[in-house]
Amino acid sequence: MRIQTNVAAQNALRNIGVTENMQNRSIEKLSSGFRLNRAGDDAAGMSIANSLRSNGRALQQAQRNTSQANSFLQIADGGVQTLSTMLDRMRELATEGASDNVTTTDRQKIDAEFKQLQSEWDRTINTTTYQGQKLLSGTFGVTDSGTLKAMASAISNVNVSNAAAGTTYTITQTAATAVTLSDGKVSQTVTTTAGSASTSQSVNFDKLGISFTINGALGATDLNAKTVVTGASAAAAFRVGGGTGDMNSDDMIKVALDNLTAATVGIDSTGVADVLTTTNAAAALAKIDTALSKVNTAIGTIGAAQNRLDYASANVNSLVQNISAAESTIRDADMAQEYTNYSKLQILQQAGTAMLAQANSSSQSVLQLLRG
Repeated sequence: MRIQTNVAAQNALRNIGVTENMQNRSIEKLSSGFRLNRAGDDAAGMSIANSLRSNGRALQQAQRNTSQANSFLQIADGGVQTLSTMLDRMRELATEGASDNVTTTDRQKIDAEFKQLQSEWDRTINTTTYQGQKLLSGTFGVTDSGTLKAMASAISNVNVSNAAAGTTYTITQTAATAVTLSDGKVSQTVTTTAGSASTSQSVNFDKLGISFTINGALGATDLNAKTVVTGASAAAAFRVGGGTGDMNSDDMIKVALDNLTAATVGIDSTGVADVLTTTNAAAALAKIDTALSKVNTAIGTIGAAQNRLDYASANVNSLVQNISAAESTIRDADMAQEYTNYSKLQILQQAGTAMLAQANSSSQSVLQLLRG
């Protein structure tokens, strides 16, 4: 019998320590609801769960993108439907003006309303916007690939969101305080300042829909002959995937929004001067037919894109649900199982404490020997 080293007590104490550590982890899981709270709980499982969580969050944002894209297209659709209604009325007026049962005075009244609709057409185009960007003027989604944007250190914030697609704009600079931008048809000159190395200034060619920022001092010919070249297709690109497919194709839906300005569809004052005669009114009907065809094409494009986005949204919803479920099986705690384990550990701790007391008291039997 030994009293210097109580092996039984040490063994009981060690087991109590192990049980206490396991019980603390069980409490951590029960209180957090997670089976994995640290990498040490399951390193491989934590890695997989984190990857699934990252994919899930990206897909949730993709779902929001899809909803916002639908809102975007609904705005465009509302504008196009208004244009279609206006064409119906213009056709009605032109048909009335093309008949000899109306007088010259009547045609003047018809023409007055027709001209008002021509003016309202482009006003509708200009006010059908999303986040300040026009949707039906053929300018949404255009990009710049010209030499101006290549001047990254000297030029920044090149904005072509309201510029025409498939157009080359050239800058002519004859002095440090005058910059002219032209597309070959329309030119606009903006007065600038020479500036200094520590200053910047914004230049806005609002008639052409282009703006940019000049950083630092501007030389007399720094911008001369520089170009802004917009992309050939004005397409809106919506990211409806979270990176689980090809980021530039599978995760993207692109919608080309047509240019429906009055000049493009042929019903501006150049295309239809007036409906003051039966001949002009009849010619206007032909122009209106062409315009209606273009508007109907735009309606079909927008409607098809909305339907596609609905399917994409349903698919993303399913992916989010299934990825969340997959992450849950790895990361989340089974509360019933964990509480059962916790109860077992409580009993083991109580038993260990009792055995430690017994091991400590067993050494007291040596006193019986010492008493003699």
